[in-house]
Amino acid sequence: MLLTQAQVNQQYNNFKKSGATLFSDAAFGFMPAFKDLKTEETHLSTYDDGTPAVLHVLDGLPVAWIGEWGDDGRPDSVRAGVIAGFMRGGCFYTIDDIMNRLRDA
Repeated sequence: MLLTQAQVNQQYNNFKKSGATLFSDAAFGFMPAFKDLKTEETHLSTYDDGTPAVLHVLDGLPVAWIGEWGDDGRPDSVRAGVIAGFMRGGCFYTIDDIMNRLRDA
């Protein structure tokens, strides 16, 4: 199944509605990112001009990671095996990783 920009936005909105702190907050140092599970390669979320994004956007990902393109020429989804998460201190974390660590604290 492909992860679409709409699904990324929905995950973000659901997380935001939960009342939890946004992990893109610079105080925590978590930056939105994506990971290819097959190659273990990671990329920070960036806008098409290369500037860091404060939420998950598909624009700055490698072309090979894009599953579908929109009529406007922008990415609509990533290919299977690419997941959204966060980078901090050179390590990739999923939302579940972060939430489990907070619960264990």
